[in-house]
Amino acid sequence: MASYLKYYLGIFLLILLLPLDLEGQTTVLLDNTSELKDIGLQTQYLEDASLNLTIDDIISDKMMSNFQTNTKETINFSSTASAYWLKFDIKKEVSDNFYLNVGSAFIDVISLYEYDSSGQLISTRHTGDDLPFDTREVEIGNYLFELDFDPGTTRTFYLRVKCDQPLFFLLRVGTLSNFVAYTHDLDFVQGIYFGFMLLIFLYNLFLYISIRERIYLYYIAYVVIVTWFGASVFGYFFEYFWSDYPIINKFVVISAGLTMITATLFTQQFLNTKESGSRLHKISMIFLIVGFLVCALVIVGFKIEGLKLSQVGLLAMAAYFLVLGIRFKLKGFRPAIYYLLAWGALIVGICFTIFESLDMIPVMKYLNPMQIGSAFEVLLLSFALGDRINMYKKQKEDAQLEALISAKENEKLIQEQNIILERKVEERTAVVALRNKELVDLNKEKDMLVSMVAHDLRTPLHQMKGSIWLLDIPNMKLTGDQETYLNAINSSVDRLTDMIGRILDTQALETKKIKLVNETLDIVELVEYVAKCFDLIAKEKNIEIGVEAEMGMHLVEIDKNYMIQVLENLLSNAIKFSNTESKVVLRVHSDTHKTRVIVEDNGPGISEDDQKKLFGKFQKLTAQPTAGESSTGLGLSIVKKYVEAMKGTIHCESTLGEGTQFIITLDAKDKLQKVDG
Repeated sequence: MASYLKYYLGIFLLILLLPLDLEGQTTVLLDNTSELKDIGLQTQYLEDASLNLTIDDIISDKMMSNFQTNTKETINFSSTASAYWLKFDIKKEVSDNFYLNVGSAFIDVISLYEYDSSGQLISTRHTGDDLPFDTREVEIGNYLFELDFDPGTTRTFYLRVKCDQPLFFLLRVGTLSNFVAYTHDLDFVQGIYFGFMLLIFLYNLFLYISIRERIYLYYIAYVVIVTWFGASVFGYFFEYFWSDYPIINKFVVISAGLTMITATLFTQQFLNTKESGSRLHKISMIFLIVGFLVCALVIVGFKIEGLKLSQVGLLAMAAYFLVLGIRFKLKGFRPAIYYLLAWGALIVGICFTIFESLDMIPVMKYLNPMQIGSAFEVLLLSFALGDRINMYKKQKEDAQLEALISAKENEKLIQEQNIILERKVEERTAVVALRNKELVDLNKEKDMLVSMVAHDLRTPLHQMKGSIWLLDIPNMKLTGDQETYLNAINSSVDRLTDMIGRILDTQALETKKIKLVNETLDIVELVEYVAKCFDLIAKEKNIEIGVEAEMGMHLVEIDKNYMIQVLENLLSNAIKFSNTESKVVLRVHSDTHKTRVIVEDNGPGISEDDQKKLFGKFQKLTAQPTAGESSTGLGLSIVKKYVEAMKGTIHCESTLGEGTQFIITLDAKDKLQKVDG
């Protein structure tokens, strides 16, 4: 019975003394210099949603009752737009130099107020990411405040913190040597991480320079942004790169948006979503839009909203990319296994980082989960890229081997076809050669026949012409009809003689039997001569022939007789196709190198279709002679060949209803010279 009484009495005393013990634990005792002490459980906190509370408001009796006891070792307020006040008492029991450590590198505003036991304000200290780096008492990544007061003394501290990023940190006290040892270990671990990320960056940069594939550029950008975020979390970039420009710290959350953008671009390229399926590609574009939206929110000042959106977006993106990886792995895309593991590692890291910020798990001291996940991710993605290169290399080698085999088969087939084709070509060539020989023989017979017929016809025609001339028609007593018939016979003989002459001229041109007798002379003389010869013919139609020549001599090297024929043919056509009481003009003008003879009429003109066949043999054109004159269709073809034989050119310019110009162009000469041809 006595033993039971003693047992229950002990429990009763324990219950009575327990509140006294808890009250004693609210004061932080500085009595150990060998290790760091976490004091999160010995603090109280107050939320300042208005951001307007001052230290005087906080220490008032009204506010004191609003402080709540912190129940976890890590100070964690998650993502919030509020400011928070922390209250804690520190009693120094040994005479060493102690420091208070706020264990986060990216708190925007920190204010520490120190009061003595009588309520007198001893010191006020302000620092944070919104102030230059040199405002910190000790210039390290996170924050140290010296606890400079005498042993045996108790001080009350009020710590105000405000941050637009997730607000969670460890609150510790210890000696400077303790913090140096901790910082040394932290820098060592972080150095391994950043050295690894630098190695991955340089390796893939070298591959990009060598291969020039855009996917490596996206991957390099992704690695740089992830590294930027990690370095910003621990304050390295602020400390070493922009310590005097704290405004840059306000945009660290942009890295989350850029991470989504570069990761999406990398995935689209790696899995070739654009070619694999339009729906898959369109869904991935959502994360690009979210990434840009996060960046925009941060830039315009909505950092908390941007941060929350990025947390949800990163988790959703990683999950979707994980599903994509599974799908492509099932379709046989070999590098997808590394891709799956990489995004799986990042998802785990993102989840644990979010859990940290939501105070669901303890905060890691030397690395954050995102760094660990990102390190595994970039390593596995490098393996994925390497495997992708090997896969494409193997596919290329297989394709080359298949192409080589196919090329050999094609070469064999081509050789067989060539033999068959050569045999057929030889047979066809023999047939064509035989046909050509037959055509050559027929052409020779034709030329001989034309020559014989033309010469045989000339003799009786000359006899007929002579007989008609001997008849002395004007002095004969003939009836009107008889005279008409004889004149018609005479005209027919002239036309037939002219036609035979043209046929023989054409044959001579085609068989190259023309022998030019070139001489340098003034072309104006020939033009005037031909114009005079056609004066009577022109007057029959009341047509005026005009000759216009620039002053001076217009020397050309030509065959006089052939040029007369050319001019006669052109002038004859101009008269035939001109209306009565019109004018035909022959113009001559020269420049430094060329002399041009232009035969111009005011006839009906020549259509564009007729101009294309103007210089062909036996061509009948749409326009007809105005007085019913005859035409063989050989004249202009002979004219062209004569002009070209004299190293000149001829062309036509005509407009329907306005007339026609035939322009002969010859090389101009500067002195008279007889040339034997």
